[in-house]
Amino acid sequence: MKKRILSLLLVALMMTQFAACSETTADEGAVSGDVSNPAAEQETEAETTEEDIMEALLAEVPGGDYGGYEFAMLNNESNFAYTQMSAEELTGEGINDAIYNRNVAVAEKLNIAIRENMVVYSQVTTDMNTCIAAGDDMYSCFWNESKFVSPFAIQGQLLNVNDITAINLENPWWNGKALADVEFGDYQYFLVGDLHLMFKESYWMCGFNKNIIDENSLGDPYELVREGTWTLDQMKTYMETVAMDLDGNGTMDGADRFGVTCYGGCVGAFALAADETFIDRNADGVPVLAEPDDRFYAVYEKIVSTMFEPANTYVCMDGKTQNIAQYENGWHGVFSSGHALFYLEPIGSLKKLRDMDAEFGIVPFPKYEEAQEEYVTYIAGYAAFCGIPVTTSDMQRTGVILENLCAYSYGDLRQAYVDTTLNFKYIRDQESAEMLNLILDSGRFSLTDILAVTTPVDTYASNATSAKMELASTYAKMTKAAGKLLDKNVSKLLKLG
Repeated sequence: MKKRILSLLLVALMMTQFAACSETTADEGAVSGDVSNPAAEQETEAETTEEDIMEALLAEVPGGDYGGYEFAMLNNESNFAYTQMSAEELTGEGINDAIYNRNVAVAEKLNIAIRENMVVYSQVTTDMNTCIAAGDDMYSCFWNESKFVSPFAIQGQLLNVNDITAINLENPWWNGKALADVEFGDYQYFLVGDLHLMFKESYWMCGFNKNIIDENSLGDPYELVREGTWTLDQMKTYMETVAMDLDGNGTMDGADRFGVTCYGGCVGAFALAADETFIDRNADGVPVLAEPDDRFYAVYEKIVSTMFEPANTYVCMDGKTQNIAQYENGWHGVFSSGHALFYLEPIGSLKKLRDMDAEFGIVPFPKYEEAQEEYVTYIAGYAAFCGIPVTTSDMQRTGVILENLCAYSYGDLRQAYVDTTLNFKYIRDQESAEMLNLILDSGRFSLTDILAVTTPVDTYASNATSAKMELASTYAKMTKAAGKLLDKNVSKLLKLG
């Protein structure tokens, strides 16, 4: 009970700090707990600081003396996301220094040396397959995009994290919601949490140009989100309102103003944001191919009519809209130059907007309709998973080290990421931090990515981007093969065959 109360207190304090961009004080975030002496608890909460709570939580993280053991990690490089797990020295840059301080603290506590080898994503797969096949424990763990780590689990090459007692996935530094999405019965093969930033970088979001909102006297998107009225219909209305043929040549191209700029990858993000999935779980929690119903097809038709019908001249689409090569970063530049109201991309791509002069903000993807209870954010298949290979010589030692690395990331590194992500000319405000918090708290994996069964979403997206309003017949043709592959992979994950 004591540990849970401390965890809840720390979560509340961190979320208060997160939402206010470090402008609030620690005592504003206290919450109540189920204890037998409410008066005593109230007094304790009033006197408790964030540092006290963090110290108490860290005291319960397992320690040890590993005699200078070298903890080696294989890590992936990325062209859009922060992925580094080590830093050579303090530089004054927030993320770098938080990583450096974290690693020093963990290395000193456990008497270890931490070594990271960074290679391109394809090399991670090659190197780990080579090590595992040879029974080589060169790397105690590795990171790569989730869609490239999950095949290792399907092939029986990863340890079950649930067997590692040193790792407590109920601790607040692990992302419990996302981990629940990728747990299979008693088996958990993957780790996601505060220790590796590429996970956060892979959440899809909707950026918007505040100047265009104001110029057209449109309602504040932040308020729409809070009221639960930020829907696909509302987004379409905004896009239609602001689109304009600026040069008057009768053709919408890179010289004009669009309602949105994006690429075809947004289809899956829209579907999940509408709370539709391609793989469900049955009564026993086992993943099964989803049975499309009327709502499934209604959502599809809404996405097509909103984004991909040829008549929708308010959409700037990579590969389709003419004359966008004039901008640095192509369709991204359409937004940063002030030629689009909305920008659909994962959070990591905000780096492309560092020098944007217009005031802008971020919100989650819209709901399908107001009746939908919650906003849902798609965590892309290139979000980083940590896997622990079966060749790891001492899984409990690896667990102690990873638990400490994640725990020591929970404070400074988490806040450094928020500060860096919102460190633009015009985006740093309390509302943007509030929305970033909402996005990160509403993330959901698509099991099509994790279970290597991509035909359902590929069929859905291909038809949508081709503006085909009819989906049912095409979708039905792939279900037998997709279902068979799904059952095969799930059986392997559950050790059923």
